[in-house]
Amino acid sequence: MRRHRIRRRRALALALVPVTMISMGWGLASPALAQDDDSARQATVKAKGSVRFGDRARLRGEFPDAPNAEVAILHREAGEGSFKRVDGARTGAGGSWTAKVKPRRTGDWRAELASAPTPLADGVAADTTSNTEKILVRSVTKVVPAKRDVVSGQNTEVRGKVLPAGQRDVIVQIGGATKRAHADKNGRFEVDFKAPGAGDYRIRATAKSNRDAGGSKDSGGSITAYRYALASWYGPGLYGNRTACGQTLTPSIQGVAHKSLPCGTKLSIRHGSREVHVQVIDRGPYVGDREFDLTSATKDALGFSGTGQILVNR
Repeated sequence: MRRHRIRRRRALALALVPVTMISMGWGLASPALAQDDDSARQATVKAKGSVRFGDRARLRGEFPDAPNAEVAILHREAGEGSFKRVDGARTGAGGSWTAKVKPRRTGDWRAELASAPTPLADGVAADTTSNTEKILVRSVTKVVPAKRDVVSGQNTEVRGKVLPAGQRDVIVQIGGATKRAHADKNGRFEVDFKAPGAGDYRIRATAKSNRDAGGSKDSGGSITAYRYALASWYGPGLYGNRTACGQTLTPSIQGVAHKSLPCGTKLSIRHGSREVHVQVIDRGPYVGDREFDLTSATKDALGFSGTGQILVNR
């Protein structure tokens, strides 16, 4: 019996604990009860944290105590001291609003009521200004070479522009070379490049961040550098024979013969204003200091005849 009475007293004590703790203000009360009643009335603005230059950003917010009211959208660029009105919106019946803006530079955004709201019945003043949100603008970089096709050893320019305009450092990579440039107040930059040999040189520019906008990258394609080589041509009398690379030589087949380049090696060949893209299909030539033998179809496509100089990218 004594054990039974002890158990009943313990159960009764445990049952009274939640009631006691709540009456004493201990931490078991719902968080909603501890919130300030005015918190739901706070004017707010929310925005996506970053946006690409030239794109629009969506702002949304709320003035809970100002339904159907005019809202001023204010902006302050990085480094500026005061906000300026750049757009407007209007709240709905519940006080919420949305607006689309096009940030030109990194900066702060906020919203204000264009006119004072009607005083609240409980005497609490309504918010007329929202919090401040920062939007980071990501810059846009464009880079292009002055010429896509060059002769190795000759200078050419690679030019570009970064938006929004403004001075910043730019790193330009061309093949394995890294060059440093500085964009001027208009966002323009350029570097010189001299291809050390024949081949394709890919271009990439990286603009660094500055106060106005974040950094960005761009691929400018590639520059093809050519070298001079002595060539001849062949075909008549050999049609129907197998080439050293296993193809049947015909009057219409395009390709070149070379002593050492692997079969299937792709080449770009220029002569005058014409250009062809062919592969190594045979071995040769074995006459004098000639480096390439062009098939008849390749010769005709280039407007080449006899023996002479061609430009090749390998």
